Amino acid sequence: MKQRARVSREIEKTFAIICQVPENGGYALPQEIGDPSDDFFNEDEIKSVAHKFRVLSEAIEAEDSAKVSQIVPDHIYRSAILKRYKAAQPPKRSGLVLSIEDYRHNRLFGGKNALDKIERIESSGKVHEFGETPGYLTGTLVKMDFVQRSLSLKLLSGNTVQAVYQDDFEPTLLENARGLIQIHGNIQYNEKNDPTLISDVDDVTELDLSPIAIKQFEVAGSVISVVPPLNFEIELDEDSGMLSSSSDFEILVCAETRPALEDEIDEALRMLWLEYAQENDDALSPKAIELANNLRARFSMDSE
Repeated sequence: MKQRARVSREIEKTFAIICQVPENGGYALPQEIGDPSDDFFNEDEIKSVAHKFRVLSEAIEAEDSAKVSQIVPDHIYRSAILKRYKAAQPPKRSGLVLSIEDYRHNRLFGGKNALDKIERIESSGKVHEFGETPGYLTGTLVKMDFVQRSLSLKLLSGNTVQAVYQDDFEPTLLENARGLIQIHGNIQYNEKNDPTLISDVDDVTELDLSPIAIKQFEVAGSVISVVPPLNFEIELDEDSGMLSSSSDFEILVCAETRPALEDEIDEALRMLWLEYAQENDDALSPKAIELANNLRARFSMDSE
């Protein structure tokens, strides 16, 4: 099942981050979630979101990967959220330190080792129940048995798993004998949650990390041109095996495979076109109007 996080205009307005005037004598920037004067304002929802943000920040601060997974169960969303936390951190050589605090100035998350904490949470990976789970594993071939139709795959973690494949996948395996490949099937795990075997293999594909250039996309049968094209660099998270990509307009998408990543990019572009570029300015916030104008400068509908 494909999973996408769409930020609609209603969500943007309901949970808008309101930045106050910085406090004197420092760089403290008070922020509030939601505008009480807005028609979409719902105090209970705001409190719920603020609470989840607080407990998630505290869990990352405590390096409690189990708690982080409990708060954000979906690994795709979790990976994207952790990347946002990382993106908010100043460069290590800048001399700046970011601290997220509550209104009592109690630190929820931050400090000089904030990036290290996030990376350790990311490296903890997904926790699987002992048993079998469908999914992809990424690695390189280290051995093939043409008689038994079996192979050994060295994962990014350094561990090796076994897989049994069908004849149809042999050409792809041979063509990519020295490169990274992705194999999909039923993954069996041991009591330590390490993958050990891939059964019922139904997909074998080369891992293509070359950039994705978007010159056009479709919305409801219409072609939208992008000038200049949007370029998406692809990053591979070696701990989770997830692919992520970002580009202009704060687009950030995550997926297990390149085709799925391309689908996520198309969906994000369609959302931006419909929710912002095609929306009346009267229905948008000032920040959203700025985004809409930037989109209109790059996107245009081709005439039939």
